[in-house]
Amino acid sequence: MPVHIRNFEYSYIRNNKPIFVPTGIGRRIGQEIKYKVEKAHKFDDFQFHLRRGGHVAAIHSHRDGLFFAKIDIANFFYSVSRRRVQSALARIGLDSPRFFAKWSAVKNPYGLPEFAIPYGFVQSPILASLVFYFSETANFIRSAIGDINISVYVDDISISSKCEISVAQAYAEINRLLPEDGFQINDQKLAPPAADIVLFNCELKNQLAEVQEARIAKFFSVERSPAAEEAFAAYCASVERGNLKSGD
Repeated sequence: MPVHIRNFEYSYIRNNKPIFVPTGIGRRIGQEIKYKVEKAHKFDDFQFHLRRGGHVAAIHSHRDGLFFAKIDIANFFYSVSRRRVQSALARIGLDSPRFFAKWSAVKNPYGLPEFAIPYGFVQSPILASLVFYFSETANFIRSAIGDINISVYVDDISISSKCEISVAQAYAEINRLLPEDGFQINDQKLAPPAADIVLFNCELKNQLAEVQEARIAKFFSVERSPAAEEAFAAYCASVERGNLKSGD
């Protein structure tokens, strides 16, 4: 008789997305899974959410480009099935992959796959990244890097190059491969090749990155503490750091 696994306390909606809160034991097992995967597997450098510097480093990696494009994966975590997690864990040699996969998945609020990894579990980002690592999309990115620059930050894939044709070809190929890998594309967030782009609420073009004016206005639209204002100013400065100044 199958044993019911209670790996979450409750769920709620935030920014139109279901978030699951793990139980105490679910959180401990999640932390164990995260530790084991980090120890057993080396991820690609282009997966910037697993690197020091995060999305700011991802933005800066594209600053030398002349043309840019962006693709967003819709409901990334909820596209990753329990079965795919189990397979990926087995491929990197983890013991008890079925056990860990069961503790990492919930009944999918979006229907299919039936059981998927949720937003809210500590292990979800690294497990989704591990499944993506073994995808044909990731294989293409590995083969393409050198001629063009491609970064992945969780569900955001950004492309840049000095050659517009190269960006367009990579953009088309990733759009083709993602659905074949079981990942749906968020059409509303697609950004086809252009000389400037918005990444993570930041304006990006050749040798220039800066936080959007709209994002700055939104921050100051409510009262903030001096510490919060100082932290935000430091963040804006970090985005702009390394920009080519006019006359340089």
